[in-house]
Amino acid sequence: MPRHFKRGVKREHHFLRGLEKPLEEIAQIPGVKKVIPGRIYASDSRGFEIKVTRETPTGLKLVAKSDGSVQEVFLVVDKADRERVRREVEGLAEKWRD
Repeated sequence: MPRHFKRGVKREHHFLRGLEKPLEEIAQIPGVKKVIPGRIYASDSRGFEIKVTRETPTGLKLVAKSDGSVQEVFLVVDKADRERVRREVEGLAEKWRD
């Protein structure tokens, strides 16, 4: 695994508050090869939420919201595993929702 990865999650940049542990859980889902946090944007969101937004050429894109910020998260997943991983992430997201 490249040097910035720990427990399957890239740690070169910042995370939203409360996002690190859920990303580590997502990284443990069979079929998820990498979890790559992306850009952070200001927002008027309240509470904590993670949802799958779309499929990408290499996997899935998630959006994580936490008290005034939104962060993109990219998952590297084989095409054959994407629908199953999507369902598992959505199931876990119910547990994390405020």
